[in-house]
Amino acid sequence: MNTLPSLFFKNTSIYQNKTLFGFKDGMSWKSISWNKSSEFVQNIALGLHEIGVKKSDKITLIAENSYKWCIVDLSIMSLGAITVPGYITSNEEEIFYLLSHSDSSFVFVNSTLLPVILKILPKLKKIKYVINIDDNSKDDLKQNPQLYNYNQLLEMGNKSNLHDKFLETFVNKINQDDVVSLIYTSGTSSNPKAVMLTNKSTISNLLGAYELVKDIDIKEHRFLSIIPLSHAYEHTAGFLLPVYIGAEIYFNDNRDKIVNDLQSVRPTLMIAVPRLYEVLFKKINNQLLTQNKLAQKLFFKTIELGTKDFQCSKLTFFEKITNNLLDLIIRKKIKKKFGGQLQAFISGGAALNNQVGLFFQSLGINILQGYGQTECSPLISCNPMNSIKIDTVGPVIKGLEVKISEQKEILVKGNSVMKGYWKDQKSTNKVIVNGWLHTGDLGELDKDNYIKITGRINEMIVSSGGDNIAPVPIENLLLAYDEIEQVMVYGHNRPFLTAIIFPNENLINDVSKNIVKDYSIFQAIVNKVNKQLSQSKKIRKFLLTDKSFNIENNQLTPTLKIKRRIVSANYAEQLDKLYKKSFF
Repeated sequence: MNTLPSLFFKNTSIYQNKTLFGFKDGMSWKSISWNKSSEFVQNIALGLHEIGVKKSDKITLIAENSYKWCIVDLSIMSLGAITVPGYITSNEEEIFYLLSHSDSSFVFVNSTLLPVILKILPKLKKIKYVINIDDNSKDDLKQNPQLYNYNQLLEMGNKSNLHDKFLETFVNKINQDDVVSLIYTSGTSSNPKAVMLTNKSTISNLLGAYELVKDIDIKEHRFLSIIPLSHAYEHTAGFLLPVYIGAEIYFNDNRDKIVNDLQSVRPTLMIAVPRLYEVLFKKINNQLLTQNKLAQKLFFKTIELGTKDFQCSKLTFFEKITNNLLDLIIRKKIKKKFGGQLQAFISGGAALNNQVGLFFQSLGINILQGYGQTECSPLISCNPMNSIKIDTVGPVIKGLEVKISEQKEILVKGNSVMKGYWKDQKSTNKVIVNGWLHTGDLGELDKDNYIKITGRINEMIVSSGGDNIAPVPIENLLLAYDEIEQVMVYGHNRPFLTAIIFPNENLINDVSKNIVKDYSIFQAIVNKVNKQLSQSKKIRKFLLTDKSFNIENNQLTPTLKIKRRIVSANYAEQLDKLYKKSFF
């Protein structure tokens, strides 16, 4: 079981007719068993073999999360080929870069992006065939000899005479050091780099992740997949980990319906980025405002006592009784809204706001903050269920070593570390020195060897006075207020910090109507936050914008991280004006 495809086929023989994938078909949920999934994987793989896919070929996959995405990925792995995941939010230029830089020879794509692929296809001489992962008409197929669809490959594979020899012909010839995926980093400041992950690095990471969930007292795990599978975090933790432990995977197809899906699927674990938990946090608080005074009072008491209990502060006898009653009155109802079976939220991909983490913990919902990088397959550390520290990202996972350099940078060593960057040996040599991966993140280890992230080297703001300031902790303090939807702190080589604030969408119209009044609302929030900050970290001025940071305007990465250089450039004129005034 030293490769991912051998792991999948071994587990298929164990779980057979149990559900592996669940998906929405209209209003109802449908399921696909391990046996049926295995059949699909073999047929797609043999279909790919028929059209010329060979070991080590790069195959780009750009589509929404679905069971088909996973089937295609497993099929590519089974041939010893390499999956190159892409984001459906990518524009034409980004897709062209992905296909050309990766040297992809085949492409799986959804119907929406198919015209984009066909448009740039003449410029991509290495592309042999394009496969529409959705259904497309026979007329489309006839018009372009380079075009196939998913069902065609299934049929071609089904007719193959290699089914009986599938494992020995393909799977058994794959080595643990073979590259299994080429995953592009988010690229907040430059062109994304392509990270080469092997069977060995990915399985090593799965073993470390398994240690985190093995003691959860649940017979059958169910995962709800929300983050794009093209992200290394979801690919490993939301797809391959469930395959490794024999869990069920259900796919959310509408972000606005997450709570509905939680109630239908009743997942035991949910993996998401902090942004989603912030949205849930604000949604619960907004709903609370519509409740009567008694309900609000009970809820606030639940938060107060839950927080006190979680932080190991001793509850009085009366507080213990009250807290136990609130378990039944408040916490049980909230857990039911999340399906009633949820053991933990798992947060990664960015820093989790401490206030958001404490909020869910106080409601009896474990939230395990982890830390990782694509270059490490990706998990590096995570808080364990039985010993959570909200302000940390937990201890390093089994199989990895971590140390802090003299420059306070987090360094990682172990089998999970990538093989290197595709076509970029110079960058590889720069980040992997003597076997240690230089993460670019600043941090420290506490007395229990839990990692605390203090900043990111390329995000640090160095003021004109020489102060080094991490913007994310300040931004998180501001984001804790419902009135603020997004914020970016600015101030590199400047005498003081400023901020760009995008208000809660409900306030946008008010901002355009009465800017002075709304400035006073946000000034009050900034004043409150400033009281918690040292002199050099205080926000002296800010500007309001009615335009959100989003993927479409190129101000967010596909994983919802702010592209700080681009945002700073877009608002350069307004920011300059904040510094031209002599008073602050």
